[in-house]
Amino acid sequence: MNNNSQMTIRCANCGNPIPANVRTIIDVQRDPEGKALLIGDQLNKMQCPNCGAINAMDVPILYHDAAKELLIAYVPMGLAAQQSKNDERVIGDMMNALTGSMPKDQFKAYMFSPKRALTLQGMVEQILQADGIDPEVLAQQRARVELIQQFLEAQDETALIALIKEHDDKIDINFVQTLDLMAQRLAAQGAEDIAEALAVVEANILDHSKFGQELSARQAKQAELINSVANDVKALGEEATRSDLADLVTRYAQDDDRLQALVGLARPAFDYQFFQELSERIGKLPASERASVESLRDRMLKLTQEVDQEAQASLQRTVQLLQQIMSSPDPLAAIEANVHLVDDEFMQVLALNIQEAQKQGNAQASAQLRQVYDKVIELMQAQMSPELRFLNELLNIEDDQVMLNRLRQEAPKYGESLVQIIGPAQQMLSAQGQQDLIARLQQIETALREMSL
Repeated sequence: MNNNSQMTIRCANCGNPIPANVRTIIDVQRDPEGKALLIGDQLNKMQCPNCGAINAMDVPILYHDAAKELLIAYVPMGLAAQQSKNDERVIGDMMNALTGSMPKDQFKAYMFSPKRALTLQGMVEQILQADGIDPEVLAQQRARVELIQQFLEAQDETALIALIKEHDDKIDINFVQTLDLMAQRLAAQGAEDIAEALAVVEANILDHSKFGQELSARQAKQAELINSVANDVKALGEEATRSDLADLVTRYAQDDDRLQALVGLARPAFDYQFFQELSERIGKLPASERASVESLRDRMLKLTQEVDQEAQASLQRTVQLLQQIMSSPDPLAAIEANVHLVDDEFMQVLALNIQEAQKQGNAQASAQLRQVYDKVIELMQAQMSPELRFLNELLNIEDDQVMLNRLRQEAPKYGESLVQIIGPAQQMLSAQGQQDLIARLQQIETALREMSL
């Protein structure tokens, strides 16, 4: 469970009213998002949509992890005196809220004596120690968040570029991932302006940091490779046989990157019959040539197994996320907290569950799932900037020429902002394994460069 309080606070910097969702209880098994916010130093922190200042609420926290039999209480110093309650009373109130609906057989000895933390940092360190994580990892994460905030506060693009160059040695994949996660959460909370400002920061990082330039070069090379492999597959024609595909695999025998791209693009083609025919081909080769082709076959088997394992693991994570949302006391609130985890696979699993509920005649389940579906669509559309919506529409146009014609007609009205979201979009698609869309995005980027927006 999580004990959330909805309230309105005033920004300490500008006085603007801010809607606040304050957590005081984190029960990890039911509220993993709460733990992530606490560890990431984002718990009970609200960014003012007016001035961008971060407002922190210092409130009592009760942290519970049943799997580790860990119960920790934090009460801000001075709170007891302010509210005429002692610390034990404050902790007792939170314990009652935590255990109010808990079956008696789940009570264990550790729950009668919670550990104490004098500061939130002390609570986090106890949690990390229980998780077997070095506290230094958390310190590094906090440093990334502080640097991102510093970038956001840059007065103009010239100052931002200077800051990026000054802190170039601190920018790596972990930094960019932290920035992406912050942008996703802010967009989900309705702070689109700040999320867009983070996108501008990221675009400048990709353009002006050593890591960003290297990442852009790798992405461009990867997109070019995928596009090349896709063209080779396309050249086989619609009547291509497994033998034709085996010839292409043989051509790529010494290029592991191309083999990986080929499996990613055409996994369904590498079925049992393909490997059977490849084995028959090996049997007809001279003895001196068999070893190399057998090694190639084994490599292809391994690559297909890796793709299948990752697909299965991804599907399990998606199913667990949907189950977590549907079992939540407030599924719509759970969606808002996890909207950054929603992707195409989640939508497919959700659609299949809706179809299954309808097939079984379970009107209640069908209606609840449909509510979730509608809420997800609403949140995804709300958090998309006009530029991102346009880019998404382009990627969904099947005909390349139609897509490029529309791009040339409408891109000028978006200007440089359309160019700036290409880098973040490439990262997102790469993380999702959407290799075919990366190739199309490369087409769009090339066309935009030719247009000199």
